[in-house]
Amino acid sequence: MQVLGCFGPEANALTLTEISARTGLALSTCHRIVASLVVGGFLDRGDDRKYRVGTTLWTIAQHGPLSDRLRESALPALARLYEETGENITLAVLDNGQALYVERLMGERSIPTVSRAGGHLPLHTTGVGKVLLAYQPTEYIELYLSEPLARPTRDSIDRPDRLRRDLAEVRERGYSITRQEMTVGSGSIAVPILVDGQCVAAVGVIVHLARLDVNRLVGTLNRAAATIVTELGRLQ
Repeated sequence: MQVLGCFGPEANALTLTEISARTGLALSTCHRIVASLVVGGFLDRGDDRKYRVGTTLWTIAQHGPLSDRLRESALPALARLYEETGENITLAVLDNGQALYVERLMGERSIPTVSRAGGHLPLHTTGVGKVLLAYQPTEYIELYLSEPLARPTRDSIDRPDRLRRDLAEVRERGYSITRQEMTVGSGSIAVPILVDGQCVAAVGVIVHLARLDVNRLVGTLNRAAATIVTELGRLQ
């Protein structure tokens, strides 16, 4: 698990020496483990002698609940949402205190963003993240607020009292709004996907600030969220 955990967005190809350094395991131990993972298809070794995540991991992941239920149920609604807006569409869940992006759809007109499928971003700086955080129990929110709040841009909220008020507004109106809090020049709107009163995920749209039409986007997102909830119910 330590070896596989070395790989990520900034480390998708690693040498044996780099894996050893990242894990703290002896080079001989790493060599033995990596060789077994290559045989099983969990890692691939390229001509450059660097190792990359293999297809076996991807295949197994497709049977997990995120892909098997949530992502597959949501894809048709996300596709329609993209067709209606032409903007970046994101689907995220709560994962270890961050927003895990389960899916993202984008096109040529979409504004560039740092979010990507399989990636994590802070809860308080993203539209989907704010929704996921706002619908957590008070104890969870206060624990999150007790930690230092990252500030990717000058508009990011890094004061606990201000973020607490912002989250209360999200719960009250049923959607979140961000303006240049993760990426300069962009804004986002997101709504919760509620199943039996629990927020299981959030769906959002990321747009250029000049195209941040809140009323139009909230209505479109709410329809998509309702469709996803219906599709999830059919699988139960």
